[in-house]
Amino acid sequence: MVAAFLLAALSLLAPALAAPAVQSVLTPYGLRPITNVHAVPEGGEVRHVGSEIHLVDASGTVLHVAQNDGTKVREAATPTSDAVEPLATGWIAYAYWYNTGSSAINSFKTTWTVPAVPAKNDGQTLFTFNSIEPASGDAILQPVLQYGPSAAGGGSYYAVASWYLVGSETYYTSPVKVSSGATLDGIITLTSSSGSSYNYVTSFTNISGTSLTATGSAQLVWATETLEVYGVVSTSDFPTGSTVFSAIDITTTSGTPSVTWSTVSSSTDGVTTTVNTQGATNAEITITY
Repeated sequence: MVAAFLLAALSLLAPALAAPAVQSVLTPYGLRPITNVHAVPEGGEVRHVGSEIHLVDASGTVLHVAQNDGTKVREAATPTSDAVEPLATGWIAYAYWYNTGSSAINSFKTTWTVPAVPAKNDGQTLFTFNSIEPASGDAILQPVLQYGPSAAGGGSYYAVASWYLVGSETYYTSPVKVSSGATLDGIITLTSSSGSSYNYVTSFTNISGTSLTATGSAQLVWATETLEVYGVVSTSDFPTGSTVFSAIDITTTSGTPSVTWSTVSSSTDGVTTTVNTQGATNAEITITY
């Protein structure tokens, strides 16, 4: 009788004793648990060590270890359920090229200009970036321009940071504020490789404090120029005009590849992606809001 009473009492207490819900924060994959999101200290890096991912500081001290669970990292565009208009959320407009050649991408550079601040602030977040992913789709390395809040910080202003998402883990550099009209030069570079292990670094070459190094990763093969958005409820939440990704240069370890860009646009909100100039050298792509 006593044992039965105790079991009944414990069952009533169980909800109160349950662990509190883990807070979710916004990343360039959408919402992720805050426990899986990590700031990379200046001079630090993210290392692939077997099936683990190590965050280390500039001295080589391991700050965090996680398992690489292989979670896919691209957030496909879907209707925003709470939107006033049927706008989309996630990757709504982008251009892409997949490297099927035998030589790895050695460098991927893009220049664009920080657009005007949106006319309306509804708490939306806009990410624009060039990026590369492995064939598995479970990682992405990207120098990102952000408007609005995210796990890295931010608000009703523009800031830049480099991000590396791999499996369920997310890593970012401290955001640096930038002003409308500023020129950005985002680059992803292969620094070395050995067998199936590749070492990369990404940054905005003209903005200090934005460098992020990822070592021991799989080869990155899928290159994009992307607009990714969250919390957009009206077209006034976008900047006016367009974002032009220009001076796009891709090289491989054997030289200049043959590149043909494909595009995806958002029919739900009228954001379009246009290839103005094809190719691997001085290509140009426009996303029009």
